[in-house]
Amino acid sequence: MKRDGARCGWRPAASAAIAVFVLALPAHAASTAAAALAEVSAAAKAWQADAALTHVSTLSGTPDGKAASWLYTVYSPKAKKSAILTARDRKVDVDPVDRNTSVDPLAPGWMDSDKALDAARKAGLGLPGTGIGLGLTTFGAGAAKRAYWTVTVMTEAAILSLTLDPVTGALVKRDEVKLK
Repeated sequence: MKRDGARCGWRPAASAAIAVFVLALPAHAASTAAAALAEVSAAAKAWQADAALTHVSTLSGTPDGKAASWLYTVYSPKAKKSAILTARDRKVDVDPVDRNTSVDPLAPGWMDSDKALDAARKAGLGLPGTGIGLGLTTFGAGAAKRAYWTVTVMTEAAILSLTLDPVTGALVKRDEVKLK
């Protein structure tokens, strides 16, 4: 049997001497960071009722702002614990962790990852086809504490990173680490 590329059906192979089955594993649908927020929020609340979103990230972003999987960190002030929720195809796995790396809740109103990449392009960042790092987290201390999007790409010559305002997409800073 041979997989018919036009449909999800099967048709006989040209040679009937040997039957070969090709099993296609389901591909993970790429989505933006905000696409699975309802599912992530429900899973976080099931883990700890007071859990709040503190961090969103992926290392496998594409130029359209999507990724096959996203990591969401949540923190429970009551339990003083964090969990990492991994969303793939809006299915969410919850993994409690022993460390609390992000404890400050993200303020609502942040732009989605596709808009963050649009802003990065407007700020002059060249984007490769895959492997774009995106992170939304809170930095700073006291009154200066606030959330930012970071967009990171790696070339043969450098690691480039832009820090963006999470609501407007305005460029906050550009960092470059030369590798050669």
